[in-house]
Amino acid sequence: MKPRSKPARYHGVFRELNLAAIRPSGWLHRWLERQRDGLTGHLEHAGYPFDTGGWLLDPIRRRGGPGSAWWPYEQVAYWIDGMARCGQLLRDNSLLRKAFRQLDHVLDHPDADGYLGPAALKKITPEGRAERWPHAVLFRALMTHLPAKHQRTILRRLTRHYLSGTAEFRDGRNLCNVEIMLWLYAQTGDRRLLALARQSLAGFNRRHPDAATSLRSMLSRATARDHGVNYCELSKLPAILFLYTGNRKLLRSSANAWRKLARDHVLADGVPSSTEHLKGRDPTAGHETCVIADAAWSLGYLLMATGDAAYADWIENTVFNAAPGALLPDFKALQYFSSPNQIVADASANHHGHGFGWAHKSYRPNPATECCPGNVTRIVPNYLARMWMERPGGGIAATFYGPSTVTFRAGRSGATITIVERTDYPFAEKIQFVVKTARPVLFSLFLRIPGWCRSSRLLINGEKFVGSLRRGAFVEMRRRFRDGDRLELDLPMDIRLERQSGGGVCVRRGPLLFALPIPEHRRRDRRDPRSSDKFPAWNIRPAGPWNYALSKVSNHWKKNAAFFQSLENSFPWDGRPPPVVLRVPAVRVPGWRARRLKVLRDKWHGTRRGDFMMTPPLPTARALEKASRKVEWITLVPYGCTRLRIAIFPTL
Repeated sequence: MKPRSKPARYHGVFRELNLAAIRPSGWLHRWLERQRDGLTGHLEHAGYPFDTGGWLLDPIRRRGGPGSAWWPYEQVAYWIDGMARCGQLLRDNSLLRKAFRQLDHVLDHPDADGYLGPAALKKITPEGRAERWPHAVLFRALMTHLPAKHQRTILRRLTRHYLSGTAEFRDGRNLCNVEIMLWLYAQTGDRRLLALARQSLAGFNRRHPDAATSLRSMLSRATARDHGVNYCELSKLPAILFLYTGNRKLLRSSANAWRKLARDHVLADGVPSSTEHLKGRDPTAGHETCVIADAAWSLGYLLMATGDAAYADWIENTVFNAAPGALLPDFKALQYFSSPNQIVADASANHHGHGFGWAHKSYRPNPATECCPGNVTRIVPNYLARMWMERPGGGIAATFYGPSTVTFRAGRSGATITIVERTDYPFAEKIQFVVKTARPVLFSLFLRIPGWCRSSRLLINGEKFVGSLRRGAFVEMRRRFRDGDRLELDLPMDIRLERQSGGGVCVRRGPLLFALPIPEHRRRDRRDPRSSDKFPAWNIRPAGPWNYALSKVSNHWKKNAAFFQSLENSFPWDGRPPPVVLRVPAVRVPGWRARRLKVLRDKWHGTRRGDFMMTPPLPTARALEKASRKVEWITLVPYGCTRLRIAIFPTL
């Protein structure tokens, strides 16, 4: 007998809105349009498994080879999730139809016991488990997109799937289904789902006490050693369970897991090193493009659980820097591995141990692994899904900033309120909010003051806000808002230098990381079988100097910044022109040169001969002693406007 359901109690500070409540505008809308016209709308151009029927098939078979089990379903599920969210945000029915063709097929064909999905994923493996990780990826597409007329049916079928008893969820990434169970619990109040989530997490901790993502390990000070995606996906789960249990030990474990990640592995662009395992903070370290999506998504749960504005700052760093830095601005090619410093991006430029000397760092529609082309479609739609959140008990929070509109219900009467956010943030300092309401309504509006902002200013209808604007926190304005109320938030963006591991420094302004754009010699790689006229693969080598160290000159140079404030008719990440430029003093370091090899030896692929160029580490102290004495003023641009770049500079 089904136990009586009652509304799930929520213990978080913020909670997601329905995605339909948020409408992007400005450069964020143009980003989604580029996704639609690029890989998000046409990922079949990236080859297998995207050019198959995906979840319509059982199994997904590689042409000329046997079928695989979970792997191709995972990659296609990433794509479906990103495509469904992008389609909803754009109100684009063609994207929605394309995504829901596979989702509807899964939902409309349950087994007699309630299991959803292909038989290939239902089978118990020789190791005694079923592969259910792809289901967690696929079902995330339903978490913000439930067609109203089918809502009850979808929730009922998903609940039957998880309570079918056809699998355990205590091993590996199968545990990530806890995320879907708890979302279902929040929608239905069915406590069996909460019990299953608790049992699954407890079972994982009993069976894998030494895993980097066990509660014991996450609560410790020990440096995490794990696969990057694995760590990001699993370490968020205790925080999600906290949202529905109030167990603070669970929240502490997730928070400490990410605190350690920041201490030991997070790079200047906000993403933990992950090529593919966590690799420390060396300036030559890199990360999977997958991990950009996974890190931002997981940090969002910590933001909801704690209300700590530092998590929002971290997410913006990831989305504004790492994400565009790993993509071409037309959204038709991406990297598998991306780095703060990369002077070359061709078919043999990968300087990381995993896939050394292969195309992992080049920009291609499918750069050596299929998870990244699927996962990259999720980054900005997920950012938008959480840029506005509700405060349980009443109120609305602008958690991230960007041009957008949000519509929600407020006050005791549930009046409909719309807030229009006009801004060129993160390139410009000013953000304007305009309230639209049919009648005055009392509610709380929360605005985030970023941790990097030393002196913010807030005006309400032209009058200075009387109250604390503490940096690194949310400020609450509880007032009776009227139609046409105007709030102007000014977040001055100082230029600052930050020390990095290995003796280097990076340059920041506000939430943006800046880099030296290296002149490019770009050539299409016609040997790549997944390259086409519409979606080409590129080999990019440097066509100009890059070996600069920042010079010790007085701080007056920090005022030498030129700004292109309006983004009205441009896409900022094109870099034509860059929305912001910084001019900084530097000197050339002649001894700092590209790493050149004539022979590569690989135990998997044998010996290869050629002209291999790779990004070198920062120069040695001896090389810096021979640096030029001639100071040059070099131009830095936002990191996301670069493909070849230096973002971690040596200093004299």
